[in-house]
Amino acid sequence: MTETGKLKEVPAIRLLEMLKKNDQSGKTLFVGLLDLPASLRLSDDDYAVLMREAFRQLPERTQQYKLDNGMVAFVRLGRGFGSVDMFVDTISELLETVISRHGLGTVPETIWNEYRWPDDDAGLRAGLRINEKEVVSSTGKKKISLASLLQAAISADAVYDSCRRQAILEIRDTQREIIGHELYCSLDFLRHNHLANFVLEGSGELEILSRVLDEKVMAFTQKISPLLLPDVLHLNMQVQTIFSDAFTSFLDSGDSRFARNLAIEVSLENAIADWWEFEDACKLLQSAGVRVGLDRITLPALEFLSPRKIKVDFVKVIWDQNIIGSKRSTVAERLREFATALGNRNLILTRCDSRTAVRMGRSLGVDAFQGSYVDALLGKHLADHCDSAACRR
Repeated sequence: MTETGKLKEVPAIRLLEMLKKNDQSGKTLFVGLLDLPASLRLSDDDYAVLMREAFRQLPERTQQYKLDNGMVAFVRLGRGFGSVDMFVDTISELLETVISRHGLGTVPETIWNEYRWPDDDAGLRAGLRINEKEVVSSTGKKKISLASLLQAAISADAVYDSCRRQAILEIRDTQREIIGHELYCSLDFLRHNHLANFVLEGSGELEILSRVLDEKVMAFTQKISPLLLPDVLHLNMQVQTIFSDAFTSFLDSGDSRFARNLAIEVSLENAIADWWEFEDACKLLQSAGVRVGLDRITLPALEFLSPRKIKVDFVKVIWDQNIIGSKRSTVAERLREFATALGNRNLILTRCDSRTAVRMGRSLGVDAFQGSYVDALLGKHLADHCDSAACRR
């Protein structure tokens, strides 16, 4: 919507071009088309009434575009529009008023159609009354899909070579218990050793790489999960991946124990990019019996989070030796508050590379730890605990 309150008008073919730019990012978009016949001769005032009375009934964060063919397109990321009955009824009533005023025209039987992009590319083009030739002539040669190139370039051996495994250890006095294992693919190692021919610099390109890598790691996990069960396996995923068909298939691939012994971690940076979508992802995972957590939380970031309001099962906070000393007493108390509110095992201190990290965490009520020092404590047991070569790295 423009600053003047009018709908932003774009050619229908331009709408497709904008959608194609989002295609490679792996994000699912939902597109609703409101078919407003040109014969009704809607004025700017009519559109203003539509915006004021009807459009607000659609969910927040819905983009609106007036198209040159008379339609209005609504674009929403990640989720559909929900029930649109009241929206359609309101539109129909307003159109009847316009028809009465001009004495011509009829309300179409179907004035609303919803499409899922990019899955329903053909359906959307048909709805917009655009043929494939027009698309090619407008956009020129079809762009090479970076996602397809990366899918082919990242082989199973590359994922196998780049995978790392770390234990999550509960430490209570003299007792130690492995409560989970994080399996992750080192992005830096993968890029340096297996993707040297790809210059991946922009945030969009790295997002595509992350999505493709999520899918590769899921495929790899399906192969090794029988070796890890009944231990809890932690995987770091993008929020967008959680809503994908690939992830749904991944959850359905194992036996009944698979979801119960799976924990999905989302980085704080990825979560805050769209917090509403992240909360929906949490609900989806938890309804499937999967534990979900926030990862890569720095100590300063704790000041902006509430342990009682975030709807996660656990959080992972990065150890920082700067917490030591009176100047950081506020941060230390904040960490203690999180540990108390979340309960045993649900605050995990990561990147613990020294005995000091564990001792300091224990003094603040933290029981669960992860990092090179933890792996050193386990010694040969960590290597022997899993027969997978990827886990032995």
